[in-house]
Formats: sequence, structure tokens, C-alpha cells
Amino acid sequence: MRFPTPGALIFLSTLGVFAFSLNGVWAADHPDSLLELAYAFWAYHSVVLGTPGQLNPVSVDVFVHEGAYYSALAPGVAALSLPFTGLGFLLDGRFSLFGDAMLLSELFVSVCNAVAAYFVFRLGSMYFTRRTSAFLAFAYAFSTITWPFATYFFESDVSAMLDLIAVFLAIRMARSRSSRLADAVPCGAALGAAFTVDYINFVFVPVVSVFLLYSFRGRLAGFVKGFAGILATSAVGAVLLGIYDQVAFGNPLLTSEQVYDHTSSVFQSFSYPLLGGLYLDLFSPLRGVFLYCPVLIVGVIGCYYFWQRREMRAECVLLVACFLAILLPYSMWYNAEGGEGFGQRFLIPAIPFLLLPAGFAMEAGGRLVRALAYLLYGVGVLFNGIAGVTTAIPQVAPISQFPFLTHVLPLFLRGGGDTWWWRDAGSFWWAPSLLIIAVALALPLAVRTAKDGG
Repeated sequence: MRFPTPGALIFLSTLGVFAFSLNGVWAADHPDSLLELAYAFWAYHSVVLGTPGQLNPVSVDVFVHEGAYYSALAPGVAALSLPFTGLGFLLDGRFSLFGDAMLLSELFVSVCNAVAAYFVFRLGSMYFTRRTSAFLAFAYAFSTITWPFATYFFESDVSAMLDLIAVFLAIRMARSRSSRLADAVPCGAALGAAFTVDYINFVFVPVVSVFLLYSFRGRLAGFVKGFAGILATSAVGAVLLGIYDQVAFGNPLLTSEQVYDHTSSVFQSFSYPLLGGLYLDLFSPLRGVFLYCPVLIVGVIGCYYFWQRREMRAECVLLVACFLAILLPYSMWYNAEGGEGFGQRFLIPAIPFLLLPAGFAMEAGGRLVRALAYLLYGVGVLFNGIAGVTTAIPQVAPISQFPFLTHVLPLFLRGGGDTWWWRDAGSFWWAPSLLIIAVALALPLAVRTAKDGG
């Protein structure tokens, strides 16, 4: 029997699991705002969602400015999703929160997260065996909060995909000592697109640039063309955002986030105490990433082994810097909890960069560490798989509560799922739900029988 290559298996299997987890029940503020913006692009070729009397917004992420409604969110995801959402609008024949457009917008996010899992595998393959690299890819897809958020129209998984592509290309350029535009241009394009998806991704431009400048420090003259290609293509994202802001608000430097929050500077939005934010995002029952994604504990251990590889220290610093570049700003974000959500969705783009070093611990620590990694993987799959077929948006709770236990698991046990097939399954809802979770638990083992390749 001919098996697919590991890369193809990872992409197709993760996409399949995500596709059977897509939300068909709940409409939420964030996805509603993005879908309304996508419809404005599609139907009106405009950044204006509508006007009072014409539009009755149902999302808190929609606001009125000078007599017109706008989305408070960065416009990149709405624009990038148009091949999917546009088809949905055609099938629906109008704007609808609960039609084909909603499911296809979620499918777009699932495709992006499956691509992200593939690039976790590709990055892992630069350091580890195929088996370890595949495990990390499945851990990213199924044992972290990327799974439940791959079933809703949120920007976080899309952001993670673009950041991963940029970092993968940057490391490949550094290793090959190549300044070819064939690598530099897509690296810059990924950085620019990421900036349009989530404003905070701008921090990746200096992080990646410093890494490449350091890597090419002995031959900077030969790197000028590649560096110029990265800066020029990444600047396209900033230009497109400037055009959007100029058309919407009459000022290319005034973002939708600023207008929505009534702030004169982007820095005014970072007012939450840093230490409190770090506790919230890393350890708290409400949002702590180590609680929702326990396999990341192995990633922390792996950073030690990564640093011991002297020839790879620059890459170790790059991955840690990418993680901190997301963690630190969002730990100071004024709306630190981020509203309703299963875990801290703000940190989704940071997760792969802390997860990847886990491979060093797994390969240095032998069977014991591998067993620990799979145990933590399984715990994460249960948490995130149940949320994936139930809801990614449990109600806001006190910081001391763990929404998986207080909201998601009880809802699951009552048969209160949110997938598109849930109602059709009737009283047998538990069978496909458990099958989906079982597949996620078993997939890391399946790669052992797959053929080598990409």
C-alpha cells in the first residue's frame, strides 16, 4: 500500500479533523465583525459595513464613525478569506450569519491552520527526525488551543500560519547563506500579510531582520538584494493598511483599533500591568497557556537543549524572540482577557515557537521524555478536542476558574455541541465526537508507517 508523504498526511489529516469540528451553531462578536467586513468587500467593494438604518450590527466589534459602521478589527483576514466567504455569499444569496458563508469562513481558517501544522513539520525537519517533527506538528494542531479556534472565523490561526512561513523562510535563507529573491520575497510577503491580519505582527519585521542581519554579518554586501526584497514586500502590507485607513478614516496612520478605542496612539492600548498579564497568559486557570497546552512544558525544557547546540544558538534566540514578541505586548494589552474564549487566543501565533524546542528534549531525553510528551499531548487533545466540538467561546469567568471544567466539559456531557453535524447525529452525538478525538490521539503513531518525504 502506498502511503502519503508525512507532510501531505499532516496537512490532510489535520484539515479533516478541523473540517468535522467546524462550528455550525454559535455566532460570536469577533467572527461576526470579520464576516460583515468580508461582505462589505464582496458586495459593496467598500470598507463601510453600512449605515444606521441600513445595518443593524450584532457585534461589539462593529462601531459607528461619522455616520457609518466599520469593523474594529484589522482587515487582512476578511480580505484573504474572500475566495471562501465570497463563494458562501453567492450560495446564500445575501448576508447571513448562519449560512454557507459562516461555514466556509471557518473552513478558510481550518485550511490556514492545517498549513501552519505543515510548516511546524517543515521547521521541525530542520532539526529532528521525521517522527519527532510529525509529533510536533500534530501537537500544534490538536494539543493546543489552535484546534478550537480553527473552527471559528478568528484571525489567530491565520496569523500563526503567516508568522511560521516567514520564520521558516528566514531560517532557510540563513542556513543556505542565500539572498535569492525567491526566498526573500515570499518571506517579506508573509510578514506584510501577517501585519494586515493582526497589527501586533509588525514586531516580526525587526525580529526577523535582526536575525538575518546577524546571520549574514560576514557578507552583508551580498545580502543587500535579499534584505531589500524582504523590506519591500513586507512594506506592501503596511501600505495596504494605510490605504484602508485613509479610505475609512481619512488618515493612513489611524488604525481601526485606535478609532474604536478612541486613542491617539497605539501605545495607549498597552496599559495592563505586565506581571499580572504574564500570570494571566501563562499560568492562570482562566487563560494560562501551560494549562490549556501542557505539551508546551516540554518546549520550555527543550530550550535548554536547544541552547546547548552552539551552531544553532542564533535560531534558538530567534524562536524565543518570536514567542516573547507576542507574549509581552499582549500581556500588557488593556483588554488582557480578550473577552469570551477558550484559553488565550492572543498567544496562538506564539505557540509554535515555544513548541518546536520540545523536539530537542524528546530526542535528548529518550523514551522517558517521549512518554511524558505524549502524556501531555493526550491531556491537551482531550481539553482542546472537547472544546473543538463544543465551543471555543465559553462565557467570561473569574480568573480563578478553568472554563474547561466549569463550562465546556459540562456542556459536552449534556450533548451541547456546536458542530455542523451535531443536530443530525441526534442522540448518537457522542460517537463521532469521540471518534474525532480518538483520531487526533492516534495520528502521531500513524506517521511511523508513512514514507519519507515532504
